[in-house]
Amino acid sequence: MKNTSWRFLTFITPALLLMCSASAAGFNGVGVNMGNLYRLSDAQTRSIGPENFTGEKGKAGMSTDGPARGAARDLGQGWKVSPYVHVKAKSTFTMAEIEGPGAIQHIWLTPAPLDRTRWLILRFYWDDESEPSVECPLGDFFACGWARYAQINSLAVCVNPAAL
Repeated sequence: MKNTSWRFLTFITPALLLMCSASAAGFNGVGVNMGNLYRLSDAQTRSIGPENFTGEKGKAGMSTDGPARGAARDLGQGWKVSPYVHVKAKSTFTMAEIEGPGAIQHIWLTPAPLDRTRWLILRFYWDDESEPSVECPLGDFFACGWARYAQINSLAVCVNPAAL
């Protein structure tokens, strides 16, 4: 894998981004499937979300002053006190500026409201690019264009049923 720097820039609110970075020698941890489940790698995984934008080890669930602090007041530190991010209109939100090689393995999010997913622009930058490698409306990226919810179940994308 090439030495890469990552910037994940988005207008989306709640998100969980799992990234895997690995050494160039041996199994790199990418392409995990039933056929190579037994293989070991020295890949480092990151769980990136509103409580831990960099995926730093041991830093998830550490927030004490997040937007859900009232709902989680009796649970204490370690619970989701910042499960989402509010992004103001006509502004950007950057999540996951990571140095070194890696691969995005999974993106999970719950955008709200669903009828405005064309207003949210998803951008990915690799290798210190000034222009994004990916730039498209959030719903379109996840096979739900035309600003409408569509249940999708495929190998690449899964859009689960929602209460509309």
